[in-house]
Amino acid sequence: MTLLTSSTPWRGAWRQLRAEPGPAALVIAGLALGLALALLTASFLQDTLWPDGDLPERDRLVTFEFRARGPGGITTEWFGDVPSVPLAAGLRDTGAPVGAMSRVLGTQLLSQAADDQGGQRSARLNIALADADVQALFGMRPLAGDFAAALSTPEGVALTAQAAERLFGTQSALGRTFTISLPPMPDGSPAGQYALTVKAVLPNPNLNGTLVFDALAGFHAPAAKAYLKISDHWYQPNGRLFARLQPGATPEQLTGLAQRLADQQPLPPGFPSDFLKGGGKAAYLRALPVPDIGLHGAGSPQRRLQLGSLAAAAAAVLALAVINFVNLWSVRTLKRQREIGLRKSLGADGRQLATQFFVEAVAVAGLAGLAGLLLAWWATPWAEVLMQRQFSAPVLSTAMVALTALLCVAIAAVSALPLTLIALRVRPAESLAGRSHNEGAASRWLRRLMTTLQFSAAAVFASLALTVLWQARHAGVMPRGFDVEDRVAVDLPWLAQPAQTMALVEQVRRWPEVIAVAAADDVPGRDFSSWYGEFRGVGGRSTSLRIGVDFTPGYLQVYGMRVVAGRLSADHVAEAAQRAVVLDRSAVQALGFASPEAAVGQQLGTAPNIDGGQPATVVAVIDDIRLEGPRSPPQPHAIRPVVERGAGVIGVHTRDSQATRAKLAVLVRERFPDVHVDALPVRDMLLQKVADDARLGRLIAIAGLLALGLAAVGIYALAAYTLRRREREIVLRKLHGAGAGAVAGLLVREFAGVLAVACAIALPVAAWLSQRYLADFVERAPVGPGSAWVLLASVALLALVTAVAVARHLRAALAIRPLQALRG
Repeated sequence: MTLLTSSTPWRGAWRQLRAEPGPAALVIAGLALGLALALLTASFLQDTLWPDGDLPERDRLVTFEFRARGPGGITTEWFGDVPSVPLAAGLRDTGAPVGAMSRVLGTQLLSQAADDQGGQRSARLNIALADADVQALFGMRPLAGDFAAALSTPEGVALTAQAAERLFGTQSALGRTFTISLPPMPDGSPAGQYALTVKAVLPNPNLNGTLVFDALAGFHAPAAKAYLKISDHWYQPNGRLFARLQPGATPEQLTGLAQRLADQQPLPPGFPSDFLKGGGKAAYLRALPVPDIGLHGAGSPQRRLQLGSLAAAAAAVLALAVINFVNLWSVRTLKRQREIGLRKSLGADGRQLATQFFVEAVAVAGLAGLAGLLLAWWATPWAEVLMQRQFSAPVLSTAMVALTALLCVAIAAVSALPLTLIALRVRPAESLAGRSHNEGAASRWLRRLMTTLQFSAAAVFASLALTVLWQARHAGVMPRGFDVEDRVAVDLPWLAQPAQTMALVEQVRRWPEVIAVAAADDVPGRDFSSWYGEFRGVGGRSTSLRIGVDFTPGYLQVYGMRVVAGRLSADHVAEAAQRAVVLDRSAVQALGFASPEAAVGQQLGTAPNIDGGQPATVVAVIDDIRLEGPRSPPQPHAIRPVVERGAGVIGVHTRDSQATRAKLAVLVRERFPDVHVDALPVRDMLLQKVADDARLGRLIAIAGLLALGLAAVGIYALAAYTLRRREREIVLRKLHGAGAGAVAGLLVREFAGVLAVACAIALPVAAWLSQRYLADFVERAPVGPGSAWVLLASVALLALVTAVAVARHLRAALAIRPLQALRG
């Protein structure tokens, strides 16, 4: 302890930093990058895995998840939304071992209010309907007002502080009134505006938490009761359900009870028999502890992939930075042999030497830690953009500072050990006599091994980044049976009425640059409308077709869907009268028709959930379309022409995308002034489907660039060490007539071996990881057998980095003065 607190080791550490500022800056910068990435990773992990750490009795709080069957007997992923209304009633009726329990049904509604200056404000609020138990389950304490009254009165509502600021311009919103716009309700209530009174103001929720909302209300308003009535369906996921287990009860018990309740329900009308292929249940329910949502809940496979990739990237980059520290400081330690020999001759023992090197390492790691903290704080907004989420766990917090200090001490200890071992091998007499100490074959091989690991990690990251980004690009341009170039679309508010939508379509059709325009449920391929129905074709042959696309005249022309048989009228009036459908080629084959022409004019039997079981008439056949994402197999489709429709999407084929986008956005805002909309290229809308994969690719690419940079520093350090160790040999070769090519060959052989071994280690691992990633896709990027071209590209990139890193030392080797080298 006396040695550590003495000023002498610290003065020595400062002298070493000033002696060669270039290498010191390289080491500190590398460690700072690694530490910043580690801190951002820790913040992201905390936000994802422990966002609700302050909830009361958190270990006994559970939520429910739901999954269902699909075409061909597949089982969907788990969803957080469940049939919460009937499930909650069933659990209460059967005496489930739970205490407090709350349904949470959310919707977005346009809200309008007057601020203190009399101006009108509007905002689209995420309004959740919940039971009174939600307060006890989530420990909600209002900043002002009576939360119980907000949930128990028909007109009451609780706003978050942020929502109050948006609506009223102030958080002092108690007693104020705002209006919400509602569509026609199933009980016959007309569309209109309804007043709500703020009876409580709540703290802003954690945006990464389990329950996120702008406003909370109860189920006492007439519109809320009507919403409950239409949500009372076992095969309609409509919201979340939370409960607190009674002491001694387990989530497994609750899962079994919930599943038995679901199994007792009859299949919904029109449930396709194809969905039950292979046996099993029509739907599955499970209870999941809230603390387990991050790693095991809905969406967890993709979340685990992101978390694992980020954690591996952070660990690898930090490890590579530590390796660079050891490599560069080892070269400097070899240069300090006379100093070390003198200290040992003056009585310095191993403990004192170890303390000196540890203090020097602590100084370097400490500076890197400070820089890493500031870099992580500065980079947080960029990381939020990259990950498309807000970081709630602050980087500049006591816990993060403590984590940084711990990492710095660990880095110093790991780095100081090999430096101390080199120092202990120095012989005072030889070093003072000017004879350089050889660190030994074992140390040289260890140095090569560390540099090889650096290059291996860089090769793995480069290969994975190329694979993920190439797959994301391929998914965005894969053949779909329709065109997206020069197509623009705008999402309409869900309150849009058919007359409003069709008036917009007619006005857009008159623009000179517009080729075709139509309204539909969605742009094709975004996959928001994913419904299935059972149809009967030749000889009563039954098959499940994907439905859910209703389109107005011009839709097929907008997206270039080619009609191969039959025709559609200009106004779809005749088609609507006969409940017409348009099939694609796969649907024709699945229904047993000999050809597209044979299918036109035929009537198809339908299930009760399609027009009440009334037959549908095939009026046209189009080429196969693919509305599914790259992870799902293509399905046969039946799309339906309609005369008009309300909410949905207006799609436009245009000769001038930029002009149409601007005019279309302005037009929709004029018709719906309280709604913010943007017209976007259809290609950009489809890229939203692969946004997570693109983000993952960018994340790995950033890690790969950092790894390549650190590997370049590592090869630079190895080149410096090699040059110092072999400078006499190089001089003797030059004195015996060796030219520049021979000297270059000497260094090239040294590093080509490192590169070859790194590739031999990394490329099989990279190929395996790439294929594991691509195995999740039905539509895969053409990367060749074993991701061949990706691996070759990685090798070329590593070779380029090696050449750049070695070039300077090659010039230095050619410029060595013989007399200086022979004197040592």
